[in-house]
Amino acid sequence: MRGEKMLKVFRGAKIYTMDKKNTVLFNVDLWVKDGKIIGFGTEADVPSDAEVVNAEGTVITPGLIDIHTHVGIWREIDEQVNDANEYASPVTPGLYVIDGIDIHHFSFELARRGGVTTVQTGPGSANPIGGIWCILKTGGNSLDERIVKEKSGLKGALGENPKNMFGQFYHKTPYTRMAIAYLIRKGFQEALALSESERREALENGTDLAPYLEVLEGKMPLHLHCHRADDIATAIRIAKEFQVELCLEHCTEGHLMLEEIKESGARVTLGPFMFPATKYETRNATPESPKLFREAGIPFAIMTDHPFIPIHFLSLCAAEAVKYGLDETAALRSITCEAARIAGIDGRVGSLEPGKDADLVIWSRHPFDSRAEVLATYINGERVYSAHGGTDR
Repeated sequence: MRGEKMLKVFRGAKIYTMDKKNTVLFNVDLWVKDGKIIGFGTEADVPSDAEVVNAEGTVITPGLIDIHTHVGIWREIDEQVNDANEYASPVTPGLYVIDGIDIHHFSFELARRGGVTTVQTGPGSANPIGGIWCILKTGGNSLDERIVKEKSGLKGALGENPKNMFGQFYHKTPYTRMAIAYLIRKGFQEALALSESERREALENGTDLAPYLEVLEGKMPLHLHCHRADDIATAIRIAKEFQVELCLEHCTEGHLMLEEIKESGARVTLGPFMFPATKYETRNATPESPKLFREAGIPFAIMTDHPFIPIHFLSLCAAEAVKYGLDETAALRSITCEAARIAGIDGRVGSLEPGKDADLVIWSRHPFDSRAEVLATYINGERVYSAHGGTDR
């Protein structure tokens, strides 16, 4: 995206900054320049050549962040052309999602329409080890321009997905949960067995062991899809065995073992909630889960798992948690600043603070109001969606 050459001033909105104090501003202008937030001011301070965006009577929030999606890689129309899962082998650590992302896919347009400006996307959950995720903006002229974090984690999965896909459908390992855990461990064990020179060579040449080494060295976390409580326990056990950073994805029955999750220090992404159980292991899913995690003092993000919940409904997923007892501020944080912190990108996005990327959404009313409409979405200070048509690009 081209840089901003003049000051852009957003005036008249109620601004939810989502900073550490959850500051809400009234009658204050939001100032943006060169794609960054530069501060707040009043009408009297604005230079005469500034571009003023009239946002009177609206609500402004940071751009929303969904840190568990398959945006741009899941074809959604026909499962047979799905690029998100590699079925040739149950273990594919060397696959990079950036090699499969279509930035012109309509899911990015849906994201912008829903006020989602940053996503974490990557391989699905058919494989015990599926490949490497990345984090990117939902608008921009090229993939390179959009990338926020090229390698944001090694994705794996426990439970029914790999067991059913490979064991039941392809009739090969893994048939059982034991085999899934074995396959996940095997890669880390082989990586640990390398000599120092072999480690250097693996990293330099990008072999299949390189992603395990990067996780072991703390360069990226291990993301494990897990619904059932015993699968969550297995994920925690594996992470502890190899002393690696763990992200629990879905964590559906996590409300049944809150103390163990809190003690583990794992990062947690919850959801999606807004559809009926499609398999046995999700029968205990509840939108009350975020409230219970909040009460237990466990930070979390809320996600859509797009396309399973379309990404433009991210705000409604958080609103559903509010309906079941989560306070509004915690819910909004779970799809803005807390999501950014969990994903390790809070230095750039997630809140409206000086120095951060000018990613913001103008709403007709509070985003958790079912009547709320996204009037405009901005990424790096440029309008990438307007309810009335047109963008700055």
